[in-house]
Amino acid sequence: MPNDGAFQKLVQDLTDAYPRLPSESAAFTAVAGLGIDTVENVLLYHVVPGATIDRKAAVKADGAELTTALGPTIEVDVRHYWHYKQVRLVDADTDDRNPRVVAFDVNKGNKQIAHAIDRVLRPVDLD
Repeated sequence: MPNDGAFQKLVQDLTDAYPRLPSESAAFTAVAGLGIDTVENVLLYHVVPGATIDRKAAVKADGAELTTALGPTIEVDVRHYWHYKQVRLVDADTDDRNPRVVAFDVNKGNKQIAHAIDRVLRPVDLD
């Protein structure tokens, strides 16, 4: 799921606000202003129902297409660097940088495992 900074970056991208909004509260207000349907669709785009995908599976999933709870798919892009592997998620928005996984298995021990990403996945191409 997107971390707080990801939502601040989303608002900054959509509103050309620079620098970032001054607080989490200001970002929340701006995101809420997008409308409940838009926020619900964006959140459903972050959920992949079905199999549990932990860190070990995620770094081996290069090229996998994951069907979201909203319906459209996102692609897993694993980049190999000297000492680590970076996992990115390719969304429908071709204009902005794709989210990177910045923390794996943040709720390990639950049936549903979540990973923190640094940007909000976008189910449509936004200007």
